[in-house]
Amino acid sequence: MKIRFIHTVLLFLLTGWITGCSTEKNTRVSRAYHNLTSHYNIYFNGKESMKAGLARVDQSVDDDYTRILPVYKESYPTSASAAKPDMENAILKGSKLIQNHSITNKPKRRRIRTRNYQEFARKEEFNNWIDDSYLLIGQAYFYQHNFMSAIENFSFVMRKFSEEETKFDAMIWLARSYGEMERFTEAFEMLQALQADPGFPKRLEKELAKVNADFYLKQNEYSDAIKLLEIALDKSRSRKEKARIHFILAQLYRETGNLSKASEAFLAVPKYNPPYKMAFNARINAAGLYTGETSAEELKKDLNKMLRDEKNLEFRDQIYFALANIYFREGNSTQAIENYKKSVATSVDNDYQRTQSSLTLAEIYFSDKKYRESQAYYDTAMMAMDKAYPGYQEINIRYNGLTRLVENLETVEVQDSLQNLARMSESERNALIDKWIALERQKERDAEMLANQQSMQSNYYRANEYRLGLGRADEGGGWYFYNPQTVSYGRTQFQQLWGRRKLEDDWRRQNKGTFSDEELGDFAELVDSSLMVPRETDPMKREYYTQDLPVTDSLMAISHDKIRDALYNAGKIFKSDFNDYPRSAEAFEDLNRRYPNNIYLLSALFDLYDVHELMGNRDRALYYRDMIVQRYPESNYAQYLLNPNFFTEMQQKQETLNRLYQDAFRDYKAGRYTELRNLTSSMKELGPDSLLLSKIDFIAAVSMGATTNMRTFENELITYIKNYPKAETTPLANEILTLIQDSTLADYQKLVDLGYLHDEIQNTEVMEGTTPENDEFGGKFSYDEELVHYFVIAYPRNANLDLNRLKFDIANYNLDHYTRYDFDVEGENLDTNTSLLVVRSLGNKEQALIYFRAIIRKAEVFRTLNGTEYYNFVISSTNHRQITADQSIAEYLRFYLKNYSRFIGPDFSEEEIQESPEELMARAQREDEILGEGGRFVSVDVPVVEAMFSPAIDTIQSFVIAVNDKSISLRPVLTQFAEFNRREFRLWNLTSEIRQSKEYQYVVITGIPGYTEGMSYFRKAITERSLYTALGRISYRNFLITGRNLQRLTDNEQVDTYLDFFRTNYIQRAGQVPSTGNQPAPTGQNQSQAPAISESGQATNTSVDNGTEYSGPYSTNTGGNHQFILVVPNEGFNKQQFLENLRSFNQSSYGTLNLQVSESTLDDFRILVQISGLNDKATALEYLRTIVQNRTIFTPLENADYRNFIATPENLAIFMREKNITEYMDFYRQFYLNR
Repeated sequence: MKIRFIHTVLLFLLTGWITGCSTEKNTRVSRAYHNLTSHYNIYFNGKESMKAGLARVDQSVDDDYTRILPVYKESYPTSASAAKPDMENAILKGSKLIQNHSITNKPKRRRIRTRNYQEFARKEEFNNWIDDSYLLIGQAYFYQHNFMSAIENFSFVMRKFSEEETKFDAMIWLARSYGEMERFTEAFEMLQALQADPGFPKRLEKELAKVNADFYLKQNEYSDAIKLLEIALDKSRSRKEKARIHFILAQLYRETGNLSKASEAFLAVPKYNPPYKMAFNARINAAGLYTGETSAEELKKDLNKMLRDEKNLEFRDQIYFALANIYFREGNSTQAIENYKKSVATSVDNDYQRTQSSLTLAEIYFSDKKYRESQAYYDTAMMAMDKAYPGYQEINIRYNGLTRLVENLETVEVQDSLQNLARMSESERNALIDKWIALERQKERDAEMLANQQSMQSNYYRANEYRLGLGRADEGGGWYFYNPQTVSYGRTQFQQLWGRRKLEDDWRRQNKGTFSDEELGDFAELVDSSLMVPRETDPMKREYYTQDLPVTDSLMAISHDKIRDALYNAGKIFKSDFNDYPRSAEAFEDLNRRYPNNIYLLSALFDLYDVHELMGNRDRALYYRDMIVQRYPESNYAQYLLNPNFFTEMQQKQETLNRLYQDAFRDYKAGRYTELRNLTSSMKELGPDSLLLSKIDFIAAVSMGATTNMRTFENELITYIKNYPKAETTPLANEILTLIQDSTLADYQKLVDLGYLHDEIQNTEVMEGTTPENDEFGGKFSYDEELVHYFVIAYPRNANLDLNRLKFDIANYNLDHYTRYDFDVEGENLDTNTSLLVVRSLGNKEQALIYFRAIIRKAEVFRTLNGTEYYNFVISSTNHRQITADQSIAEYLRFYLKNYSRFIGPDFSEEEIQESPEELMARAQREDEILGEGGRFVSVDVPVVEAMFSPAIDTIQSFVIAVNDKSISLRPVLTQFAEFNRREFRLWNLTSEIRQSKEYQYVVITGIPGYTEGMSYFRKAITERSLYTALGRISYRNFLITGRNLQRLTDNEQVDTYLDFFRTNYIQRAGQVPSTGNQPAPTGQNQSQAPAISESGQATNTSVDNGTEYSGPYSTNTGGNHQFILVVPNEGFNKQQFLENLRSFNQSSYGTLNLQVSESTLDDFRILVQISGLNDKATALEYLRTIVQNRTIFTPLENADYRNFIATPENLAIFMREKNITEYMDFYRQFYLNR
């Protein structure tokens, strides 16, 4: 009884104590209880979860040692997914602690209140672990890369616990969060505040130094980062942390040129027992920094020892590269090259090392002028290289130049060999070919012998498979991949057949951009088999060697033409691309020796003059100069050689010509025909180019119509058309001639009445362009892309340069690359400080950009400007006159960067690079002509979506995620896509950003090369559901869009409108199959007929003939009454408000139509909102276009998915029965939107 009584008392006391520990009471006992429970239970478990997550990150996320390591491994995008489960648990624990153990009630008032008590009583939180819990939650969000949520928690700690030391922890984590989001201004302000605070705790000094270093490292400010990392290293006590800091310091020392300190830091890393990969890379990098101060033999001995270690099998490429570097610095180029080759051969999974080794070899061979070997290794490098690789554009330019050079050199060799073989007698030829066949047979026998040896090894393996356990298929789990011996054997057999291959798509192909025969099978039917000549592929047959022989005179002539072209091209490449003047001279001399009267003779002679001048061979230069002057005295080359001011004089003549032409045009329009005759004669004496000459003669011919009879006028026009069949003014001459011949032109005045005196005959150089008045430049500059453009170099007037030489270099470039075009090169003064060199005239903006992108790659053209600060750009004729009037280019350069720079990539595409600039320009001109032949203009009812967005989508694309909720952070989505892009589309060098508009947020992925690539990206992105996890249940839209359309979309908030455009112009186009039927013959008019337009502006017929036969369930009779239909969810939005908005809109905008709003059920989850009373199709379309632009009506729908369209009552009944909205929308686009 006594024991039971004691237990009862103790139970009573314990119950009373626990009851007294409620968070509603603030006593010493309750505080002690909740502090104890918080710290050693919930908070402890949360911290343990966080430690587990960080350990998981450390184990699963690999550092990229080819780049400077981040200060924190958690900065890698992949770390978020690795840490997420444990961080979710940490957040849960922190939230639980706050919810269950927060004490906010004030303690009981004391009668005697000391200062300490008063300070204590003023606190808002009386549990010491609440601030730590908020900090824990923020850190967990940070490790998940949910930086906005992290910032909210850290900011809360700063604000609510400003008197606690955890404030400084929160500020450090805030700085880290801002740094990860690249909000560097806010990060800097936070770091400055921390450094200036006298109360900053000593325990956080190391962490502050690391965060500071991370801040500078992210901005590539290496010197500042080094100072802070050295502080962090001095304060660190963790061996693991010290190893990482040493490695990063070593990389930064190397980047800043302090090689001795870099070597010391790399060698210090292994002392701290880091992970094997880090230690290995530190030793390799230290060896790579060999400067001759240490023993090379010791380093080589160490590296060879590493080669023999099986653990380093996958790192052999790096070891060979380090060995090669040592040999190279010792001056042993033979051993260096051998080891670089071994590095390339053993590099399988490390693209960066394969690129680095191949590039080093390529550059060594290039410096030795071994261009074939150099091209081969550049080719290997380009196969492995990421476009983000440093100097990619320059490397690509050299690679393309070498490829063209090698192709031309091989053409000469192959054609020479084929010609020699063709000149042999048949018996001699057969005897030689038989020797080659014998060699091939021997190679085949050797290959068979090797295969037999490998087969014997394989049989030996199978004979011992029971001993190895391979024969017992019923043991060990059954499946092939469960047995490590069979996997090992399979790997060995694969490598014997294929070698070591990287694990990737299309691993069998050297060029991943090509397609196999099977993949091209769908297109085989498009090739006319009768045009295909079968080729012999068996090297054991004589026909294999004779099938390309030039055995006839015509084939021999073609072969000589190939050699001629290849020699000329090689000479130009040696000179212009590689500055190898001796080899260039050798190629041009070989060309002129073989083909004394070749089509390139004049250009080749001048290039020979030029290269000998550059080499200092004055006598040889004079020899070729005299030859040009004697043989081609009228050429521009000869004129320049005789008169260094030739181009300056040409410029003055052109200016005079332009002025006279403007006078002539004014006289022409004013009817002063007598003056015209004198002006046209004066202009022709100045030798205008063919474009202007045709216009001068046209003015002369038409002006004669006012002073002579119609018969003479007719003959003048016939002569003009014969002389200028393709001139810009010839169609105009044809029309006037038709009027005369049809006797419908009675006098000259009728030409004016009919509108034939228009700008077709203006000098395009002085035409005005369109200049919007309300742009940021005050309407000063023209946006007209079809105006004549110029290429301009702006340079200081006081620059000490040879202007005539610069003009000549540009003129020579033009002659080399634009044989069909006649460009003028002129100089002019802009103001007292700036001069301009102007290349005119380029047909339009597109042709100007082609010219710009091509010429800026030719450094030799600008060598006269070395040491001079200059700008180059393109400009329309109107804008050129504007900058001349302003005497300044400052404002125009801003206009240029905004309106032109996005069209100027650093290089041409892979397809364009195969074409010469002249071919590109000619193709652009042909496309312009095709666009100009689109037929007559007809009045059509263009849907609003087409008017707002440009259908020109065969250009750079962006992938967009649009979210109609500005409260959510899209940063996690951006992070996921950044990693996705690096993993799946790294060669495209995509960029990602977040944009804002009034109602929407957008994640924008920019840089997708074109429509086809865009659709590939779109399909991949929408099926990767993990990319959208951070959005939760929030509704979003994703689509592809061009830069121009994206600007329009964000300016007008027309996301839903654009989605209709996207479905039609992207999705439906992707599903179309090109027709293989007969194509209609061009007629100069539109093939399909638009509906006739009555005086009221409405279509008089209701059927649409769009060339596609319709076989669906809906009636094609779209006449009569219509309804506007909205398909909306049956819940989840304010339906009453929405219906009221519709009624208000109808009353205010269509009050006379007496429209009715009703609703009906479509299925279990959708309803129809119907607006009836629309009398016909035209009225319904006009209603639709008006209502969809009034976005306030749809505000109650919020994020709900809905569709809208118009329909006849008959088709609406069918839709209600079928309930297939996709099928109706296909019908709707065809018969209402004419698509």
